[in-house]
Amino acid sequence: MRKNRNTKDKKMEQETRTVRWFYHSIPFIMLFLFWELLARVIHDPLTLPPFSAVVVNAFSPSLAYHLGSTLAFSLLGLLIISLVGLPLGMLMNRFKKAEWVIDPFFWFLLFAFGVGIAGIAPILIMWFGLTQLTVLLHSVLVPILVVALISSYGAKLTAVRVGFLLCWALRIGGEIVEISGDGLGPKLSQCYFLHNMEMVYAIMLVMGFTGLFVDRVLKYVGNVVIGKEEIKEKEVRK
Repeated sequence: MRKNRNTKDKKMEQETRTVRWFYHSIPFIMLFLFWELLARVIHDPLTLPPFSAVVVNAFSPSLAYHLGSTLAFSLLGLLIISLVGLPLGMLMNRFKKAEWVIDPFFWFLLFAFGVGIAGIAPILIMWFGLTQLTVLLHSVLVPILVVALISSYGAKLTAVRVGFLLCWALRIGGEIVEISGDGLGPKLSQCYFLHNMEMVYAIMLVMGFTGLFVDRVLKYVGNVVIGKEEIKEKEVRK
């Protein structure tokens, strides 16, 4: 009986996953079909190249190299903000006095930095110049504050996912400023100035799907870890 139940449960899980993936794919299919049709109607490659042409450029070997560079530094940034931001958030979550001290100060820093998108970059460039250190600091300082504040409410998984989003976006933004370096940012900037719009849109596709993939992995790993923690808590209570 137990074997039959386990088999049925596994089949139900597989069916649920298949249905879920089907629903996940609907908006992407609609977007890409609309994109292809609209591009054919407009017939202006400098404004909107066809999706089919963009996909070909997305599998460029040179683009894979730049993607690897940006992704590696973004994951390094994620590691840094997790090691620093999460403990600070847990500290605020457990101790009210720590929250009273840290919470307003972190909000002050966020507003003072201009939420990290523009305000902090000129200061870092003035201090360290256009270097990899500047880009790395630009992509981790604000995410550390955000991760700490979100995790202080007990939402550790959400904090990490939002932290990676910020790391990814600020990393690419910082790379655009440092035009001469490797990464998706300089490649995006160069292709834009050369009016290679097929590659510009291809880089945007790669940015979107890579970020989505990492976010799904973080969500899966986080749910597994949270599930184990809940099991341990139940065992301790018993």
